[in-house]
Amino acid sequence: MKPSKLSTPEIQTALEPLSGWSHSDMGISKTFSFSSYGAGVAFAVQVALLAEKTDHHPDALTIAYKKVTVTYITHSAGGVTALDLEAAKTLSSL
Repeated sequence: MKPSKLSTPEIQTALEPLSGWSHSDMGISKTFSFSSYGAGVAFAVQVALLAEKTDHHPDALTIAYKKVTVTYITHSAGGVTALDLEAAKTLSSL
């Protein structure tokens, strides 16, 4: 079953308890900060392993010096779905 695209108000409500996540036309995103480059890379590996486990991958996973930005969107639905919000919730708890 194809996931359903959520409305902007639904997304905003779901993101309220998830500190640092924002919504745009590109999906939902958050930049995570780390004490070292290696810690950021280790986090990015955790994101990749989670994506493989759940079969839901970030649209973008950008590793910078001491920062990792993650963006989710469900292309098959044409926008943000509950799958993206669940992934954001999981990352926020790592």
